[in-house]
Amino acid sequence: MDGNDEKQRIPKSPKGRRHTLVLFGIWLVFTATVLVIGLPIVLESVRQSGVLPLLNAATGTTSNQQQARIWFYSSDGSLREFRQEQVKQGGSAYHDTFESLLSGPNLQALKKGAISSIDPKTTLRGITLSNKVLYIDLSKQFLESRDVKKAYEQLRRTAKGFPQIKDIVLLIEGERATLPADL
Repeated sequence: MDGNDEKQRIPKSPKGRRHTLVLFGIWLVFTATVLVIGLPIVLESVRQSGVLPLLNAATGTTSNQQQARIWFYSSDGSLREFRQEQVKQGGSAYHDTFESLLSGPNLQALKKGAISSIDPKTTLRGITLSNKVLYIDLSKQFLESRDVKKAYEQLRRTAKGFPQIKDIVLLIEGERATLPADL
């Protein structure tokens, strides 16, 4: 060994090791505290966001088809839930479900007497979930539905099929809809 090797070596004193252990202990206590305080908050936020059911739905089906729970009126006038296959259009599960609702009952649902009160020319302009409220933006043709109250109820009941949705806000052409007071 020459003189340079001895200069580069760090002396191993008990004081230096103790200092390192104290710093490691402080870091460990700090990390544990952050986890204990922060983890429940993060988990609750993820749960409330509704992203987990969407991820489960997205990973649960590998085909381009998925089941939609959609509400139509039956021929006797009662509102009933119908399940129908829908093609994933690449949007959110909400978007795909409401596109399916607006396209009307499929052949199987029609055979069971399903009728839509929503004007068939109605288009979905956008859909957003915020704070458990689903904002549904529809074209003005929605207001031409034969019974706007029944059409609104179809939207509301279909939205309530998602467990993370507590309420809906209807927008027509981007503006908050003014519907009859008894809705």
